[in-house]
Amino acid sequence: MASSAVFAILLFVAVAAQSAIGGQLVCEELPADVCAFAVSSGGMRCVLERTPEDALRCQTSAVAGARALAGWVETDACVRACGVDRAALGLPVAAAEDRRSLAALCSPACQDGCPNVVDLYATLAAAEGMSLPALCGAQKNAGGNRRMMAGMAPLGAPVAAPVAAPVAAPAPCED
Repeated sequence: MASSAVFAILLFVAVAAQSAIGGQLVCEELPADVCAFAVSSGGMRCVLERTPEDALRCQTSAVAGARALAGWVETDACVRACGVDRAALGLPVAAAEDRRSLAALCSPACQDGCPNVVDLYATLAAAEGMSLPALCGAQKNAGGNRRMMAGMAPLGAPVAAPVAAPVAAPAPCED
């Protein structure tokens, strides 16, 4: 419970600091505890990184967030609802490593209430040639069917290219 209070205070300080500097959210000015799943006022995603001295710091990434999310710091409730880890370094892995992670990411609480997390994972999935909405739809339609999920590559996993049937060489012409 104490960590929730500390997080709430840090979030309040970050938002107050943002207001005091004219509404500009700068990743490098965010505390490490609120860095992940934040989007700077310039629209770039914030990432948590480790310094050479082994300290954690917030940095601006080269990955853009949705335009409507500029200046966004994700809530602790969304982090829990979507099953994501605010302490992860760098950009999160696009993979939902297991069905439980995909279920949390596809849950109505996450999909309907946490546009920042959904946008990030949809962007990461698209970069891997996959569609988060399609994966969520398949998961919902399968109703937890293990066979369906086992046959589907997780988000972020390499997807095998379709293999064409071998083509027979043309028969030699006889004159």
